[in-house]
Amino acid sequence: MGTAEDFGLWIRKLSSAESPRARLICFPHAGGSANFYFQFARRFSDLEVHGVQYPGRQDRRHERFRESIEELAGEIAELMGEWNDLPVVLLGNSMGALVAFEVTHRLEATGNAPLSLFACGRVGPMLRKDEGTHLKGDDAFLREMALLGGMGSELLQDDEILDLVLPPMRADYRMAETYSCAPGMQLSVPIHVHIGKADPKVNEDEAAEWKQCTTGEFTLETHEGGHFFFTDNGDRLTDSVNRSVEDALSAKA
Repeated sequence: MGTAEDFGLWIRKLSSAESPRARLICFPHAGGSANFYFQFARRFSDLEVHGVQYPGRQDRRHERFRESIEELAGEIAELMGEWNDLPVVLLGNSMGALVAFEVTHRLEATGNAPLSLFACGRVGPMLRKDEGTHLKGDDAFLREMALLGGMGSELLQDDEILDLVLPPMRADYRMAETYSCAPGMQLSVPIHVHIGKADPKVNEDEAAEWKQCTTGEFTLETHEGGHFFFTDNGDRLTDSVNRSVEDALSAKA
């Protein structure tokens, strides 16, 4: 496990509870930050919620971008390796689902597996989906961002903001689009997949491919909304996380 300073750089507490049953660790989408999950974190009354802050953005903007999902996940898993005073659930959206998947794989290998993995807004890891978005010019790249709805249209027209957010977004897209899952890679923890019905990046059949990635329980739920459905419509996802924690802890009792 790294130093407290290293840990604080990567793992940001978003909400606390008086007597938390578990920790929920949230992994952002491409270009996203830990604070993206701030409002979502407030939905949980008895979980301690944290967001992962990737390098190359906001207060870490002067750090180098990582070269691959595997490199990024390896650093995070090393930091989390001995952090086991509470059970942990991992949740990732879009690219964050891939990072959380790779982190889970590493934690399992060291005997410190999380209770479960929640993968939102992402096709199964075995389905390589390189659309070359990271290679597009700025105008085409921004049209892609507008399609997903992750940034307000007013932000996409602010040159100063774009100068800050475009580099990490493009670097993250490169990692996600060039990611290749190791053949036959499987977890033993439950995988719960959640997608928006109007998500232009993943359909139900593609999301169902996550089932191949675990020998444990698998569930798939669809929600009203798009790629970031849970920002406005997160009740069922919140319920699913709480239910998975309760079931896992009951099974261990």
